Amino acid sequence: MEFRGSVVSFERAVEKKLLRAQIVSVEQLLALNERELRSLPGIGPTTVTHIVSALKEAGLALAADPYAAYECARHSDVARDAELRAYFLCNSCREAYAHLAFGDRSPEWVSREQVEGYCGHCNELRGVRLTQWFLCGTCDRVVRSIGRGLVSAKYVESVWADTFRGASGLSLRETDPVELRPRGQRSDVDRVAIADFVADYVSGEAALGIELKSGRSALAGGGVGSPMSQFQLDTTDCDDITAAAVALKVPIFLVHAQVIGRAHAPRERYVGVGLWFARPWDMLQHLESVRRRPRETRDAAYFKTAMFRPFVEFPAYMKGRFCADLESIHRDGFPILYQR
Repeated sequence: MEFRGSVVSFERAVEKKLLRAQIVSVEQLLALNERELRSLPGIGPTTVTHIVSALKEAGLALAADPYAAYECARHSDVARDAELRAYFLCNSCREAYAHLAFGDRSPEWVSREQVEGYCGHCNELRGVRLTQWFLCGTCDRVVRSIGRGLVSAKYVESVWADTFRGASGLSLRETDPVELRPRGQRSDVDRVAIADFVADYVSGEAALGIELKSGRSALAGGGVGSPMSQFQLDTTDCDDITAAAVALKVPIFLVHAQVIGRAHAPRERYVGVGLWFARPWDMLQHLESVRRRPRETRDAAYFKTAMFRPFVEFPAYMKGRFCADLESIHRDGFPILYQR
């Protein structure tokens, strides 16, 4: 037995466990990785932690595990489902991914060949290269959704301009732009609920806010394809709408943008094809249920889609019912959006 007097000093209990597992020397121990060590009888996670700590103090480490989980570039921690995820990106968006979303982590691989195509982030027709990072499934979905979110925001601004054509006296500004950021940078504790857009009067006073949600599906009265049967909204999003409305002292309207992809090899471009709005006063009466999203830890409110109307009807609503709705907020407060 060669642990005594070696460069590594183990607690007596740890040493006994190693000996019972027929590990009799530091050299034999260093040939193992953490996974192999945990598989030995009598050696659990706590013992492995003590061993790793003692080895570290001596400037040593267990062997690398060739089958270890990869580290997700976005939240900088190992994840069993982390794998190489591929994106076609222009040069500027590739740098933005690395610096703003992945903590200055360079791509694992970038294609030498540059082709003309729509960038997966900015949605502009540019020279793009296939680029790969290790990402878990959740972060991959979030990162891919940001490009669609950018298109959604531009689409709202375009439809607003076409719908009102300057006749409303309202100017629309984006107040919560879609941004690349590392996972967990904005926590639920320190975040401030604000609307995605605010429409201001000529005086500069806020008139209303917009909470934008986007997806591939249409709603009744427009868009492309069959309309969705239910509309899902996280209860945290509902709470944020209410908090933003209270802070602004104006109504916040839920707006859904249908954004679809159109093939343009080697990838696709995003196109906005439909826009709808829902009055907050209509949401509770169209609530069907509140339940946990499948395979997630978040609760969502499920609404009948009848609460939405095509956005082309929004100017008529502003000229007609909006003033009465605004008075009701001043009198009764912002309406309840859901109940558990």
